[in-house]
Amino acid sequence: MKKVTTAIIGGGAAGLACAVTCGGSTVILERQARVGRKLLATGSGRCNITNRNASASHYHGDEALIHSVLSRFSPKDCEQFFGQMGVLFRDEEDGRVYPYSNQASTVLDALRAACARRKVEELCEFAITDIKKKKGIFEIISDRMTIQAENVVLATGSKASPSLGGNDTGYQLLQPFGIFSTPLQPALCPVFTKEKYKLLKGVRAKGSVTLFSNGKPILSRDGEIQFTDYGISGICVFETARWAYQPHTSIEIDVMKDYSEKELCRYLYQCRKLFADTSDILSGALHKKLSQVIVQSCGLAKKPCRDLSERDIQTLAHTVKHFAFTPVSGDGYQSAQVTAGGISSKYLHADTLMAKNVKNLYVCGELLDVDGDCGGYNLHFAFGSGILVGKAVKT
Repeated sequence: MKKVTTAIIGGGAAGLACAVTCGGSTVILERQARVGRKLLATGSGRCNITNRNASASHYHGDEALIHSVLSRFSPKDCEQFFGQMGVLFRDEEDGRVYPYSNQASTVLDALRAACARRKVEELCEFAITDIKKKKGIFEIISDRMTIQAENVVLATGSKASPSLGGNDTGYQLLQPFGIFSTPLQPALCPVFTKEKYKLLKGVRAKGSVTLFSNGKPILSRDGEIQFTDYGISGICVFETARWAYQPHTSIEIDVMKDYSEKELCRYLYQCRKLFADTSDILSGALHKKLSQVIVQSCGLAKKPCRDLSERDIQTLAHTVKHFAFTPVSGDGYQSAQVTAGGISSKYLHADTLMAKNVKNLYVCGELLDVDGDCGGYNLHFAFGSGILVGKAVKT
């Protein structure tokens, strides 16, 4: 039997930030062979640690939790937190902030070193089977041993990216305490679509992505679209994914957003005189494969350019501006960066993230009903929520 003041279940971004903050008699319990595995993969191994534009407008989910964490943890606070560990920052476009080394390992090593200085213990390959509370003390049970703790922090992460350790352990451990998540779904991930164009695999185009629900536009994002053999990807697509799989949704892509349909029609009338093969009519404006697929989707591939009617030209221009896709069930959480949904303020005190019905039981990180846009927002919230809990435990 091991006794500690605080047991943090999960050694990811939130759990490590919490441990650094509370210090003292603290143990991190990690089910994988090492802590911080997902952290090492963030930002393509560079770790997009925060964003200078972090504000509520870039987050979705429980507004009380979003406000509580962001009001206490700004991008400047994040810089100071890691600056005390010797980590320098590098600012890039769109407010994205990375460690100056451009290595995620710099961030993980700094967090682990800070934990070591505070005498925080790591226990890896520690699979928890149950948590009980007896006479004010928690018992954390595993096949290896039972640990007693005055405080327990759930920082297990979400179901996203199971290849990096994502699972539903945290949700399952909270249920016996009467704490349940809102409906969960993958977010920040590619969108699988009914329309599959193998020819487009690997093609990229700048444009805008608009999500429709029952025929009405509900969200639009600009950026680089990446076409795949199963659908569409890219950051602007990722940011629609949390809503894309709702009933009666559709997606339209504008691959020439700098031109109106009328301007495109004039351009196509000109090109009609320049090309013999209709499949080439858009080749001066778009990737050749994308040009071919758009022409094919309009049913005009076998029609010579000289025979294109005014209606054909209008159809082509409209398709370029409204290239339609229908989301269908994909690979779930496999390619998701985060999970939409989680534990809400219905069960937690927003100012401390402690459970309302279980004293000294805390929840932070991806388990919470908060998810952010791409660009460092999710890591910022993970660190901020972990620090918030660490301060609450310390006091």
